[in-house]
Amino acid sequence: MKRIVLSLGLAVLASLVGVVPGFRPLAEFQAAVQAATDDADDVLTFDVAADCRTFVGGPNRGDVVIVNGKIFPAETLPSGPGTNDPTQPVNGVAPIGEWANRGQNSFPLPPAVASAYSSTPAAFGTQYFILNDGRALTTEGFLFPSGLVLSSVTGGIGGFRGAAGFSQGNILGTNATGCPNARVKFHIQPGSVRGESNN
Repeated sequence: MKRIVLSLGLAVLASLVGVVPGFRPLAEFQAAVQAATDDADDVLTFDVAADCRTFVGGPNRGDVVIVNGKIFPAETLPSGPGTNDPTQPVNGVAPIGEWANRGQNSFPLPPAVASAYSSTPAAFGTQYFILNDGRALTTEGFLFPSGLVLSSVTGGIGGFRGAAGFSQGNILGTNATGCPNARVKFHIQPGSVRGESNN
């Protein structure tokens, strides 16, 4: 049961890392993050550190879980077992935003049908990426038993108003709290972002 809770936390963290442009001007932000064109989408990458000290939830099917964390610029968080505290700077780089996940377990399934649903999502979650400059993104996603996290971008606030697309999260390792450090790529549909910066 602890494995399911940890997997959900990792999934939340992985899917949490997304389009989080710090408090820099947009032009400077675009130069600072990893940006590329992939299938005609704009790809933005960020790191997220989930904080197990904020985790609340149970291991049963249908249990609700909540976990918070911090957003960092891409390539900030270490891979493998890390000693970073999610609330503290990493190598002098401070968090650029807040991340939160509200989720629900879909596992464990009853033993009589578990094998028939072995590839169904293990958990579902809504993630909030709230940047220090007031911009924010919201995603809705799911975690597969394999650890793959996929989310739909369901909207944004401020400079991300109208954002649409999807994100894919990869777990880098763990941090000092036992929760995951993750890297998330957001594939933003070109032309979907209509908002203005809150600066």
